[in-house]
Amino acid sequence: MGFGISGLCAALIVTTGVAVVLYRVFYQHRINKRLHDESLKRRKLPSPLTFSVFTVVAALIVFAATTAFMALTDFGAERVPAEYRNAVFDYQAFGPNQTAGYRSRFSIDENPGYTKTVEQKGDIRFTVFVRETAFDHYHPSFIIFAQYTGDKDILYYGIDTKYYAPDDRQMTGRGHAGPPYEGYICVIGTSSIQSRFELGVYLFDTAMKSEEWPPDQGAAVFETTTVLIPIGLPIY
Repeated sequence: MGFGISGLCAALIVTTGVAVVLYRVFYQHRINKRLHDESLKRRKLPSPLTFSVFTVVAALIVFAATTAFMALTDFGAERVPAEYRNAVFDYQAFGPNQTAGYRSRFSIDENPGYTKTVEQKGDIRFTVFVRETAFDHYHPSFIIFAQYTGDKDILYYGIDTKYYAPDDRQMTGRGHAGPPYEGYICVIGTSSIQSRFELGVYLFDTAMKSEEWPPDQGAAVFETTTVLIPIGLPIY
């Protein structure tokens, strides 16, 4: 809602400024005409100062009324439950050729401070690490490695992700497809609240046949895994 209020404020400022400038031009035009047309002298117009004050007051009333409406109805807010909008939840996905910098610190074998589990789903082996301590901004909440163990020649991959709140309401979800598959997929994510992260992995052995999302028809392999993220520190 913060973005909506700032946008409304900017729109009202611009509209008010334009109205005041146009009125000043109109007022000056009328004054000039009065000097040459006696019939116009009986028509009294408010001064530019009076008009400016009236316009600013009207804009403030509109701003207050609209802000109150947005607060009461949650109009213009993200489609995320209100109590979770200040939470942190995100992820990154990459392959072995994109492990430069901080990404290179994470291993498929062991990661200190994380609990490791391994799950075989069809032809994909998911190795999952979940952080043992509370949320902080410097360490991911979970690390997922997805490795293909079948015999197809996988060329590309895609992922579909969703975060769910403790009451099972979906907080966010997105996905992408197209990067080359290079031996494994690593997904690093974080969440500042207790939540559930669902990861769907699509593997393609030919060029993608569908532009629809999720690309079910074009995937040679599709499997999912779920990570339960323990409760983190409260957000203030």
